[in-house]
Amino acid sequence: MIGASRQWSDMKRKTIVPVIAVLVLALSVSAVVAQNARLRSKVDLQTGGEGMVEEESGAERAVPVRPLLEGPVDPEEYILGPYDRLIINLMGPEPRSFTLGVLPEGDIFIPGIGAIRADGLSLADFRDSLEKVIYAYFKNVEIFCYLEVPRTFRVFVTGQVEWPGAVEASAVQRVSDAIESAGGIGTGGSSRTVTVVREGDTLHVDMDRFNFLGDFDKNPFLRSGDRIHVPVGGVHATIRGPVHRPGYYEIVPGESIRDLIELAGGFRSDAVLDSVLVGRTGGRGDVRTFVVDSSRYDITLEDRDEIGIYNLEGTRRRVYVFGAFEGTGRYYLSPGEHLSELLARVGNIDDMADLGNAALERKNGEIIELDLAEYLPPDPEKRLELEDGDVLGMSWKDDMVRVGGEVQNPGDFPHMNGWTVAKYVGMAGGPTKDGSMSRIDIYSPDGTKRKASADSRPNRGDVIVVKRSGSRIFGSLVTGIVQLGTVVITIIVLSQ
Repeated sequence: MIGASRQWSDMKRKTIVPVIAVLVLALSVSAVVAQNARLRSKVDLQTGGEGMVEEESGAERAVPVRPLLEGPVDPEEYILGPYDRLIINLMGPEPRSFTLGVLPEGDIFIPGIGAIRADGLSLADFRDSLEKVIYAYFKNVEIFCYLEVPRTFRVFVTGQVEWPGAVEASAVQRVSDAIESAGGIGTGGSSRTVTVVREGDTLHVDMDRFNFLGDFDKNPFLRSGDRIHVPVGGVHATIRGPVHRPGYYEIVPGESIRDLIELAGGFRSDAVLDSVLVGRTGGRGDVRTFVVDSSRYDITLEDRDEIGIYNLEGTRRRVYVFGAFEGTGRYYLSPGEHLSELLARVGNIDDMADLGNAALERKNGEIIELDLAEYLPPDPEKRLELEDGDVLGMSWKDDMVRVGGEVQNPGDFPHMNGWTVAKYVGMAGGPTKDGSMSRIDIYSPDGTKRKASADSRPNRGDVIVVKRSGSRIFGSLVTGIVQLGTVVITIIVLSQ
């Protein structure tokens, strides 16, 4: 019995001792891990959470992760936040240097001085605050404060991106960087109406204006807590021809042809600048085309508009326009261009233009007389195709009305809308004693004569002729007959 008891005791000793050793070893490892964790936390507090890497010698040191910069940080623009790491140097009789991080609550704790608020301040504003506090404790010192490592944080990207959710970002990165970290804008996403919700405010981001035009205001720097949303794309338009970046573009409400040309990089040197061709799709899918001259490039674009730019090098065919047009000079022709399209390019027509007195002269000397009223607006039946070297001219209307005949003061008088013949005759001093207001003819500039009354309204360039009254003509005739009879009698008497 005693031998069995001793045997049992030996067995317990052999079993329990190794177990206790394992437990002691485990507790030691745990203590080391905990100590390392405390040391790492201390380092993170001072370095902004950047962690540790091992040097070749085996010693560990804090190495900050340095984000890519697009240029030097602007102290006026950079906004401080938790985990930014700063270097603060006090130069004086007793120089001091601190490498400190912004704490999670937004303060920087300076040993021997206390906490100074940093979160939400620009680096420049924080320097001002730091100087006020330091000068209250130290005299005859110079203060230097610099950003050593920008902080990193999380922002949320939602909507039409490849991987919606939280992404790691830095305060020196822009909204476009966060979108890129989320996989970029997906199919159907909008690149021009991205929104950023920041502390209750909504910022509007336009990636196209940033990418194509270098508008950095449309792609702001990120801040902690930003919520970025990429919506579904909306309205689009196409631009073709000699521009630097022809293609399919998203457009935002209110944008014009001029804005689209700017997005497309502007005209190339071989582009016709005075007009563009617009193809517009209606609600039922019907498409109509029209020419827009350069004075109207500010008209608003609509969904599915197609803008065609005329190519100067592709055609050297040209026409010449002169006369009562707002835009005269040389115009290059697109293939198959018709007179109605040219008129749209030329622009406004002078109010004094005589639409019915126009002509087109061909290079072979042929002259085609035109009434341009038939081409404004374009008449589908009037399809006069232009040829190289055509010369289009149009006269101005004669702005005067001429009054002659039996009036006191014949002459030219300005045409006034609504004026009657009686008013023009009155301007000419009224009829003479032989004139009759019931016997009036009006001659048009083309020589056509028409009867008129005192209430008739002449047109520009008309000639009003007041004729002698019938009674005056009869009296003159009778007087002439009597005078002729007297002459005959005198001749008979003298001949006897």
